[in-house]
Amino acid sequence: MATQSATTSAYKKNERESWNKFSARYTKVAIPEFRPFGRRLIELAALTKGMWVLDVATGPGEPALTVARRVGPRGLVLGVDFSPVMIRRARRRAIAAGAGHAHFREMDAERLALDAMTFDRVFCRFGLMLMPRAERALAEMHRVLVPGGRVAIAVWSVQSKVNTVDIVRRVLERHHAGHTPPGAPDFFRFGKAGAAERALRRAGFRSVRSERMTVEWVFAGPDEFWDSMKKGPSLRRALAKMSPVVRRAVKADIFLALEKFRCRGKLRIPNEAVLAVGVKERAP
Repeated sequence: MATQSATTSAYKKNERESWNKFSARYTKVAIPEFRPFGRRLIELAALTKGMWVLDVATGPGEPALTVARRVGPRGLVLGVDFSPVMIRRARRRAIAAGAGHAHFREMDAERLALDAMTFDRVFCRFGLMLMPRAERALAEMHRVLVPGGRVAIAVWSVQSKVNTVDIVRRVLERHHAGHTPPGAPDFFRFGKAGAAERALRRAGFRSVRSERMTVEWVFAGPDEFWDSMKKGPSLRRALAKMSPVVRRAVKADIFLALEKFRCRGKLRIPNEAVLAVGVKERAP
Protein backbone atom coordinates (compact mmCIF):
# COMPACT_ATOMS: atom_id res chain seq x y z
CA MET A 1 0.00 0.00 0.00
CA ALA A 2 2.85 2.39 0.87
CA THR A 3 4.52 1.62 -2.46
CA GLN A 4 1.27 2.25 -4.34
CA SER A 5 0.82 5.56 -2.53
CA ALA A 6 4.38 6.61 -3.38
CA THR A 7 3.86 5.67 -7.04
CA THR A 8 0.63 7.69 -7.16
CA SER A 9 2.33 10.68 -5.55
CA ALA A 10 5.19 10.50 -8.05
CA TYR A 11 2.73 10.28 -10.96
CA LYS A 12 0.80 13.32 -9.75
CA LYS A 13 4.01 15.29 -9.23
CA ASN A 14 5.16 14.53 -12.79
CA GLU A 15 1.73 15.35 -14.20
CA ARG A 16 1.68 18.67 -12.35
CA GLU A 17 5.04 19.59 -13.86
CA SER A 18 3.87 18.57 -17.34
CA TRP A 19 0.69 20.63 -17.14
CA ASN A 20 2.64 23.59 -15.79
CA LYS A 21 4.81 23.46 -18.93
CA PHE A 22 1.81 22.86 -21.21
CA SER A 23 -0.35 25.69 -19.85
CA ALA A 24 0.33 28.25 -22.60
CA ARG A 25 -0.20 25.75 -25.41
CA TYR A 26 -3.32 24.39 -23.70
CA THR A 27 -4.82 27.86 -23.48
CA LYS A 28 -4.19 28.56 -27.15
CA VAL A 29 -5.19 25.20 -28.63
CA ALA A 30 -7.27 23.11 -26.23
CA ILE A 31 -9.74 25.77 -25.10
CA PRO A 32 -11.17 26.22 -28.64
CA GLU A 33 -11.10 22.45 -29.24
CA PHE A 34 -12.95 21.67 -26.02
CA ARG A 35 -15.44 24.57 -26.21
CA PRO A 36 -18.28 22.61 -27.93
CA PHE A 37 -18.14 19.92 -25.25
CA GLY A 38 -18.18 22.58 -22.53
CA ARG A 39 -21.19 24.34 -23.99
CA ARG A 40 -23.20 21.13 -24.09
CA LEU A 41 -22.12 20.27 -20.54
CA ILE A 42 -23.41 23.65 -19.38
CA GLU A 43 -26.76 22.95 -21.07
CA LEU A 44 -27.03 19.59 -19.32
CA ALA A 45 -26.24 21.20 -15.96
CA ALA A 46 -29.26 23.53 -16.26
CA LEU A 47 -27.51 26.60 -14.87
CA THR A 48 -29.50 29.58 -13.64
CA LYS A 49 -28.51 33.08 -12.57
CA GLY A 50 -27.05 33.45 -9.10
CA MET A 51 -25.81 29.90 -8.69
CA TRP A 52 -22.60 28.94 -6.91
CA VAL A 53 -20.51 26.71 -9.15
CA LEU A 54 -17.29 24.69 -8.70
CA ASP A 55 -15.15 23.81 -11.73
CA VAL A 56 -12.77 20.94 -10.92
CA ALA A 57 -9.60 20.62 -13.04
CA THR A 58 -10.34 24.04 -14.48
CA GLY A 59 -6.94 24.42 -16.19
CA PRO A 60 -6.68 27.99 -17.47
CA GLY A 61 -10.24 28.71 -16.40
CA GLU A 62 -12.63 26.74 -18.57
CA PRO A 63 -15.46 26.11 -18.44
CA ALA A 64 -15.33 28.28 -15.31
CA LEU A 65 -15.26 31.62 -17.14
CA THR A 66 -18.01 30.60 -19.54
CA VAL A 67 -20.06 29.50 -16.53
CA ALA A 68 -19.36 32.84 -14.83
CA ARG A 69 -21.07 34.64 -17.69
CA ARG A 70 -24.10 32.37 -17.34
CA VAL A 71 -24.58 32.73 -13.57
CA GLY A 72 -23.96 36.48 -13.65
CA PRO A 73 -22.38 38.74 -11.02
CA ARG A 74 -24.81 37.61 -8.32
CA GLY A 75 -23.46 34.09 -8.70
CA LEU A 76 -20.04 32.76 -7.76
CA VAL A 77 -17.62 30.49 -9.60
CA LEU A 78 -14.59 28.76 -8.11
CA GLY A 79 -12.15 26.98 -10.39
CA VAL A 80 -9.62 24.58 -8.85
CA ASP A 81 -6.63 22.82 -10.40
CA PHE A 82 -3.49 21.12 -9.11
CA SER A 83 -1.28 23.13 -11.50
CA PRO A 84 -0.23 26.51 -10.02
CA VAL A 85 0.74 27.79 -13.47
CA MET A 86 -2.72 26.98 -14.82
CA ILE A 87 -4.30 28.77 -11.87
CA ARG A 88 -2.23 31.90 -12.43
CA ARG A 89 -3.23 31.86 -16.09
CA ALA A 90 -6.91 31.44 -15.15
CA ARG A 91 -6.72 34.41 -12.79
CA ARG A 92 -5.23 36.60 -15.52
CA ARG A 93 -7.97 35.53 -17.93
CA ALA A 94 -10.63 36.33 -15.31
CA ILE A 95 -9.22 39.84 -14.82
CA ALA A 96 -9.12 40.40 -18.57
CA ALA A 97 -12.76 39.26 -18.82
CA GLY A 98 -13.88 41.46 -15.95
CA ALA A 99 -15.20 38.39 -14.10
CA GLY A 100 -14.77 39.52 -10.53
CA HIS A 101 -17.07 36.77 -9.28
CA ALA A 102 -14.80 34.04 -10.71
CA HIS A 103 -12.08 32.88 -8.34
CA PHE A 104 -9.31 30.30 -8.74
CA ARG A 105 -7.37 28.22 -6.23
CA GLU A 106 -4.67 25.57 -6.44
CA MET A 107 -6.21 22.37 -5.09
CA ASP A 108 -6.12 18.58 -5.46
CA ALA A 109 -9.47 17.28 -6.75
CA GLU A 110 -9.14 14.20 -4.56
CA ARG A 111 -8.97 16.37 -1.40
CA LEU A 112 -11.10 19.47 -1.86
CA ALA A 113 -10.37 21.97 0.91
CA LEU A 114 -13.95 23.22 0.77
CA ASP A 115 -16.96 23.07 3.07
CA ALA A 116 -19.66 20.50 2.50
CA MET A 117 -22.94 21.54 0.85
CA THR A 118 -21.59 24.77 -0.65
CA PHE A 119 -22.17 24.61 -4.42
CA ASP A 120 -25.26 24.31 -6.61
CA ARG A 121 -23.33 22.80 -9.52
CA VAL A 122 -19.99 21.04 -10.01
CA PHE A 123 -18.26 20.66 -13.38
CA CYS A 124 -15.31 18.50 -14.37
CA ARG A 125 -14.46 18.62 -18.06
CA PHE A 126 -11.77 16.18 -19.23
CA GLY A 127 -10.09 15.98 -15.84
CA LEU A 128 -11.58 12.93 -14.15
CA MET A 129 -9.91 10.33 -16.39
CA LEU A 130 -6.49 11.75 -15.47
CA MET A 131 -7.02 11.25 -11.74
CA PRO A 132 -5.55 8.07 -10.20
CA ARG A 133 -8.23 8.05 -7.49
CA ALA A 134 -11.16 9.34 -9.49
CA GLU A 135 -13.64 7.73 -7.10
CA ARG A 136 -12.32 9.98 -4.32
CA ALA A 137 -12.68 13.04 -6.52
CA LEU A 138 -16.30 12.14 -7.32
CA ALA A 139 -17.03 11.58 -3.63
CA GLU A 140 -15.59 15.03 -2.91
CA MET A 141 -17.74 16.59 -5.64
CA HIS A 142 -20.79 14.92 -4.07
CA ARG A 143 -19.80 16.21 -0.62
CA VAL A 144 -19.51 19.86 -1.62
CA LEU A 145 -22.82 19.94 -3.51
CA VAL A 146 -25.99 21.13 -1.84
CA PRO A 147 -28.86 18.60 -1.75
CA GLY A 148 -30.54 18.80 -5.14
CA GLY A 149 -27.29 20.03 -6.71
CA ARG A 150 -25.99 18.59 -9.93
CA VAL A 151 -22.61 17.34 -11.17
CA ALA A 152 -21.70 17.46 -14.87
CA ILE A 153 -18.63 15.63 -16.20
CA ALA A 154 -17.02 15.10 -19.59
CA VAL A 155 -14.59 12.24 -20.19
CA TRP A 156 -13.14 10.74 -23.34
CA SER A 157 -14.82 7.76 -24.96
CA VAL A 158 -12.94 4.54 -25.79
CA GLN A 159 -9.58 5.03 -27.48
CA SER A 160 -10.77 3.93 -30.94
CA LYS A 161 -13.24 6.83 -30.99
CA VAL A 162 -10.80 9.49 -29.77
CA ASN A 163 -8.91 9.58 -33.03
CA THR A 164 -6.37 12.32 -32.32
CA VAL A 165 -5.02 10.25 -29.43
CA ASP A 166 -5.60 6.85 -31.03
CA ILE A 167 -3.49 7.72 -34.09
CA VAL A 168 -0.51 8.69 -31.97
CA ARG A 169 -0.79 5.85 -29.45
CA ARG A 170 -1.05 3.15 -32.10
CA VAL A 171 2.05 4.39 -33.90
CA LEU A 172 4.01 4.67 -30.66
CA GLU A 173 3.05 1.12 -29.71
CA ARG A 174 4.11 -0.13 -33.14
CA HIS A 175 7.56 1.35 -32.56
CA HIS A 176 7.65 0.24 -28.89
CA ALA A 177 7.92 3.90 -27.97
CA GLY A 178 4.73 4.40 -25.96
CA HIS A 179 5.39 4.06 -22.24
CA THR A 180 2.65 4.61 -19.67
CA PRO A 181 4.10 6.39 -16.61
CA PRO A 182 4.02 4.34 -13.37
CA GLY A 183 0.85 5.06 -11.43
CA ALA A 184 -1.02 6.43 -14.45
CA PRO A 185 -4.70 5.45 -14.61
CA ASP A 186 -6.41 4.05 -17.70
CA PHE A 187 -7.10 7.22 -19.67
CA PHE A 188 -10.16 5.69 -21.39
CA ARG A 189 -11.71 3.73 -18.51
CA PHE A 190 -14.81 5.93 -18.32
CA GLY A 191 -15.45 5.67 -22.06
CA LYS A 192 -16.66 2.08 -21.88
CA ALA A 193 -20.40 1.54 -22.02
CA GLY A 194 -21.96 2.48 -18.67
CA ALA A 195 -18.63 3.16 -16.90
CA ALA A 196 -19.13 6.89 -16.26
CA GLU A 197 -22.68 6.31 -15.10
CA ARG A 198 -21.63 3.56 -12.68
CA ALA A 199 -18.88 5.76 -11.25
CA LEU A 200 -21.37 8.56 -10.56
CA ARG A 201 -23.84 6.19 -8.89
CA ARG A 202 -21.10 4.69 -6.70
CA ALA A 203 -20.27 8.22 -5.54
CA GLY A 204 -23.87 8.66 -4.40
CA PHE A 205 -25.40 10.49 -7.34
CA ARG A 206 -28.88 9.63 -8.56
CA SER A 207 -30.95 10.45 -11.67
CA VAL A 208 -27.78 9.79 -13.65
CA ARG A 209 -27.96 10.20 -17.41
CA SER A 210 -25.41 10.48 -20.17
CA GLU A 211 -24.92 11.07 -23.86
CA ARG A 212 -22.10 10.71 -26.36
CA MET A 213 -20.91 13.68 -28.37
CA THR A 214 -18.52 13.81 -31.29
CA VAL A 215 -16.63 16.93 -32.37
CA GLU A 216 -14.37 17.20 -35.41
CA TRP A 217 -10.98 18.79 -34.84
CA VAL A 218 -9.79 20.40 -38.04
CA PHE A 219 -6.14 20.71 -39.06
CA ALA A 220 -4.73 22.30 -42.20
CA GLY A 221 -2.61 19.20 -42.79
CA PRO A 222 -0.30 16.62 -41.20
CA ASP A 223 2.34 19.20 -40.29
CA GLU A 224 -0.11 21.21 -38.22
CA PHE A 225 -1.35 18.04 -36.50
CA TRP A 226 2.23 16.94 -35.71
CA ASP A 227 3.17 20.38 -34.40
CA SER A 228 0.13 20.42 -32.12
CA MET A 229 0.47 16.90 -30.76
CA LYS A 230 4.24 16.95 -30.17
CA LYS A 231 3.81 19.91 -27.81
CA GLY A 232 1.37 17.99 -25.64
CA PRO A 233 2.62 16.23 -22.48
CA SER A 234 2.23 12.65 -23.74
CA LEU A 235 3.93 12.76 -27.14
CA ARG A 236 6.58 15.19 -25.93
CA ARG A 237 7.64 12.72 -23.24
CA ALA A 238 7.79 9.89 -25.76
CA LEU A 239 9.78 11.89 -28.32
CA ALA A 240 12.35 12.89 -25.72
CA LYS A 241 13.34 9.22 -25.31
CA MET A 242 13.55 8.35 -29.04
CA SER A 243 16.53 8.16 -31.31
CA PRO A 244 16.39 10.42 -34.38
CA VAL A 245 15.76 7.36 -36.57
CA VAL A 246 12.73 6.22 -34.55
CA ARG A 247 11.45 9.77 -34.34
CA ARG A 248 11.46 10.09 -38.14
CA ALA A 249 9.72 6.72 -38.49
CA VAL A 250 7.05 7.67 -35.95
CA LYS A 251 6.37 10.95 -37.72
CA ALA A 252 6.12 9.24 -41.12
CA ASP A 253 3.68 6.63 -39.80
CA ILE A 254 1.51 9.26 -38.14
CA PHE A 255 1.37 11.22 -41.39
CA LEU A 256 0.33 8.05 -43.22
CA ALA A 257 -2.40 7.28 -40.66
CA LEU A 258 -3.82 10.79 -41.03
CA GLU A 259 -4.61 10.42 -44.71
CA LYS A 260 -7.94 8.69 -44.14
CA PHE A 261 -9.17 11.83 -42.35
CA ARG A 262 -8.47 14.14 -45.28
CA CYS A 263 -11.67 15.81 -46.44
CA ARG A 264 -12.30 18.99 -48.43
CA GLY A 265 -8.62 19.91 -48.38
CA LYS A 266 -8.12 19.56 -44.61
CA LEU A 267 -7.82 16.93 -41.93
CA ARG A 268 -11.14 16.49 -40.13
CA ILE A 269 -10.64 14.19 -37.16
CA PRO A 270 -13.63 13.12 -35.02
CA ASN A 271 -13.28 12.68 -31.27
CA GLU A 272 -16.03 11.24 -29.08
CA ALA A 273 -16.66 12.12 -25.45
CA VAL A 274 -19.09 10.91 -22.81
CA LEU A 275 -21.04 13.66 -21.05
CA ALA A 276 -22.80 12.63 -17.86
CA VAL A 277 -24.83 14.36 -15.15
CA GLY A 278 -26.05 13.25 -11.75
CA VAL A 279 -28.03 14.75 -8.87
CA LYS A 280 -27.31 14.74 -5.15
CA GLU A 281 -30.54 13.61 -3.56
CA ARG A 282 -32.33 15.76 -1.05
CA ALA A 283 -32.70 14.39 2.45
CA PRO A 284 -36.05 12.59 2.97
